[in-house]
Amino acid sequence: MEYIKIGRVLSTRGLIGEVKIKSFTNMQDVRFKPGNTLFLLIDKTYKPMVISKHNVVKGNDILSFKDYEDINKIKQYLGTDIYAESSGELELNDNEYLVDFLIGAKVYQNKELKGQVKEVVTYPQGDYLVVLTENGDKLIPFRDEFILKQSEEEIEVVNMEGLF
Repeated sequence: MEYIKIGRVLSTRGLIGEVKIKSFTNMQDVRFKPGNTLFLLIDKTYKPMVISKHNVVKGNDILSFKDYEDINKIKQYLGTDIYAESSGELELNDNEYLVDFLIGAKVYQNKELKGQVKEVVTYPQGDYLVVLTENGDKLIPFRDEFILKQSEEEIEVVNMEGLF
């Protein structure tokens, strides 16, 4: 079975076992649906966890897991990466990509490696790639006028002064 990283447990919220999630997916309504099983990577083992509740509070995803509705049961998983089963059944339209697969892609400009995609953030103006470079994080608009070629492993951006 293959897994894809979709988030990380950041902190607890309240005493009833809720956790704040750093989401690496733009499909929260599908991935975080109550009843779905996610997997926490613990000591190279994928521990299945069934979602009992999902809320969004101030733009943050908040999850509760079945049988872990107590802060003392869930706090041991702080900082743990969250995975979902990789599935080929998702149908994407042209120019649609799973954010999950963009994370880690190498970013090139003029065939020169500039960095690696750290995350994808959404602003009212659109989606942006956060590219980790040796000079710190850079934001690259994820739009056709800035992206020349894109695959799961590599992204080629336009040669434009000030982009990097």
